[in-house]
Amino acid sequence: MVSDRMAMVLAQLDRESASGGSCGFHGFPRLATSVAADVVGVDGLCAGVGTASAGTVLVWGAGTVGAALEDLQFGLGEGPSREVVATGVPLLTSDLAGAESRWPVFVPAAMDLGVRAVFVFPLRIGAIGVGTMLAYRTVSGSLAAGQTIDALALADALTLALLPSRWPEEDDGDRPGPGWARPATYRAEVHQATGMVSVQLGISLADALVRLRAYAWARDRLLTEVAGDVVARRLRFDDPNL
Repeated sequence: MVSDRMAMVLAQLDRESASGGSCGFHGFPRLATSVAADVVGVDGLCAGVGTASAGTVLVWGAGTVGAALEDLQFGLGEGPSREVVATGVPLLTSDLAGAESRWPVFVPAAMDLGVRAVFVFPLRIGAIGVGTMLAYRTVSGSLAAGQTIDALALADALTLALLPSRWPEEDDGDRPGPGWARPATYRAEVHQATGMVSVQLGISLADALVRLRAYAWARDRLLTEVAGDVVARRLRFDDPNL
């Protein structure tokens, strides 16, 4: 059974997502996000929608760390959210340092952000996975049983809030902000660049995305920045001088 505090958070989420809230579809406000994180016993919460192959796109979260964690997983092609969206099974990593062999690139980058524990829960409707909810801590340590129950209940509620039938007609912009918005399309440029690299090198889309990620990682750049250069034709992967 969920705690009384989480029951209050879920009730507010239901009211706000059904009505659009006082701030459009950013209806689950920043304050409620921080309260939910406090109830679960973590330092931050965020949620993303997507697939294991394409990665998840942030649609809810109140802090820059959560957004950075999602961007890291998208850019590096590894991390707990990618596994959870594929398996539909929660992944509770109480000590991130001990998971470096599992995610050798993601873990050091996440720890550079001050993250020491990550707990990821699937957003699912029956057998259909729509994304993940990620919670993180700046200190290592497991969730208590009650906190895990609260987190699972919150993940279920967020899944319902993501149903397209509950979205308003107007868009809230191209980039995700605090609270709910339509699934953001700001990574569309990455997919466009992937297609261009695929044509330039005569390789599959999957291999082209790997090449983009490897190029970005080797030069300590964001994947989205490299993709922007490819789309703007400032960078070609068939350049013999590359």
